[in-house]
Amino acid sequence: QGETDIVVELPGIKSAAEEKAARELISQPANLEMMAVDEEIADQVYSMTPQQAALYGAIILEKSDNPNEKYLVKEIPILNGEQIIDAQVAFDQSNQPIINFTLNSSGARIFGEFTANNIGKRLAVVLDGKVYSAPNIRERIGGGSGQISGGFTLVEAGNVAIALRSGALPASVKLLEKRSVGPSLGADSIQASMIALLVGFGVVMIFMVVYYKTAGIVANIALITNIFIIVAVMAMFGATLTLPGMAGIVLTVGMAVDANVIITERIRELLQAGVSVKKAIEDGYANAMSAILDANITTLLVAVILYAYGTGPVKGFAVTISIGILASMLTAILGTHGIYEMFMNKIQKSKNIGNWFGVK
Repeated sequence: QGETDIVVELPGIKSAAEEKAARELISQPANLEMMAVDEEIADQVYSMTPQQAALYGAIILEKSDNPNEKYLVKEIPILNGEQIIDAQVAFDQSNQPIINFTLNSSGARIFGEFTANNIGKRLAVVLDGKVYSAPNIRERIGGGSGQISGGFTLVEAGNVAIALRSGALPASVKLLEKRSVGPSLGADSIQASMIALLVGFGVVMIFMVVYYKTAGIVANIALITNIFIIVAVMAMFGATLTLPGMAGIVLTVGMAVDANVIITERIRELLQAGVSVKKAIEDGYANAMSAILDANITTLLVAVILYAYGTGPVKGFAVTISIGILASMLTAILGTHGIYEMFMNKIQKSKNIGNWFGVK
């Protein structure tokens, strides 16, 4: 929101411990440093105090998974998190989680020069003041990429990778406001939305049958099929139906009805002009096509823009309405036309066409 504020939505957080862990992960970007192990005094690490180490321009750090294992590293780091542009979880040859990181151009240059000039020496990978690994430099490391290993679990590796990416901003995060939406509030909103959807759907179906007779029933079949297609596609891709998504379904119902109304009105106009039933149906669909395509394509373009530039809820609305538009064009144009073709002989033999299309 704006230039300085960020809204973070975390669905599925249930306990206070989960909330605390998420808050710490967001507010504390990881501090990664590459520090040279001081080989000249490394063997004195267990007999030296921090004050004595400082006289040599060094500091004493603990191993991340073993506090009793210590390292003497030079105080000034070779690289830091500001030069990291990406960090991702991967697996080593023994299938243990590791973190692969990528450096920017300046970091890659510094890293390459340092490793070229310090072959045979050790480089400590330090994360939040703990040494995760201190491998020997066997050759120049170019390409601007590296690896962190240190007995991570998969969850720990994922959290560290996320923290490294956020720390690379660099960004100092301050919590301004925290809100929790309880399940009862969410359930009430969903229930209200469902009631609105069902009431609107029912009113539309009744109107279509009363005003357009059998053609209204055909349109209602298309509407029901449209809803089933939307739900089926979302289920197939594992999408979650949000409140904006339900709003998209309601809007889709209106657009699908609009398409059916346009088609039926064109057919009625032709029938009232004395055109035969078969030709009225064919020409009715042909005449209505441009108006339907214009309206739906315009809305689809807007949905694409909303998805490209919107946030989570807006994207949910855009996805739902996009699926609904495509489904409504399929059901309103091909579906209803197919039904009329199926019953064409019966319609032509009918003594009262008004019962089919509401023609007076």
